[in-house]
Amino acid sequence: MAKNTIARRATLYPLIDDRLCSARHLTAHQATAGIRSARRQPSKVVDAVHVYATTDREGTPLHIGYVHYTPGYWTGVADVIDVYEIPTDALTDL
Repeated sequence: MAKNTIARRATLYPLIDDRLCSARHLTAHQATAGIRSARRQPSKVVDAVHVYATTDREGTPLHIGYVHYTPGYWTGVADVIDVYEIPTDALTDL
């Protein structure tokens, strides 16, 4: 029997000072827009943006987006990272 072909929604995992805040479900469009927006930010706001193609534990293809904000940009915290998990099916489903 074929696997479920309905694409899952993307998920955003914000990490603040190595603590996971509540995960948020997004559409693939919202997740990719967030990553593109981070790429356009100056280096004093975002110092790293990476996207990796990989699979989850069950072998389902997905893309991981990593956005690291410059230390000191956010007040009261030392480190802020956004991790986007986007199922590849959600990116290629037409």
